[in-house]
Amino acid sequence: METIGFTRSAVRAASAAAGIALALGLAAPAAANAQELGSLTPMSVDLPGYLVPGPGNLLAVGGSPTGLCQGAAAARVTDSGYPASAAVSWGVAMPGVGPCDLVATLDWHNLDTGARGQKTLDIPGPRLWTGVAHPYDAIIPTGGGTVEYRLTTNGGAAAGPIVVETSPWP
Repeated sequence: METIGFTRSAVRAASAAAGIALALGLAAPAAANAQELGSLTPMSVDLPGYLVPGPGNLLAVGGSPTGLCQGAAAARVTDSGYPASAAVSWGVAMPGVGPCDLVATLDWHNLDTGARGQKTLDIPGPRLWTGVAHPYDAIIPTGGGTVEYRLTTNGGAAAGPIVVETSPWP
């Protein structure tokens, strides 16, 4: 019986759950008082919605390669309305101390055309954040069709696949 592997998995799962609980514990009360205090941006108020798996959401729960950060990286993928492209918006709930050195990678594969690609997000340190650095960073040029997405991190977390239909070029 493999007890060491089970124990490591249990510790990782408990650590990730604690990280998400901490992130939600910090974000939810702050979001409730954000209008009064002006302490949060609209991006961070949206964070709890990213931490729920669902249609178009990928949630990779785990830690960083440094072991100093635990939590979740999320990618929300939608048919952007921009011809032959999808859009990604990121959510990060990664409390910790010191450097995280985490990289989240969203791999995509157009099942109709065979085209492939990826988008990455660097998470250098602890943060509670949603969005993209620049609007151009949101665009994923997948081409029209059925596109499969998977989210992985260099800390060993993974989510997916999900499938999103992307509108073709008119």
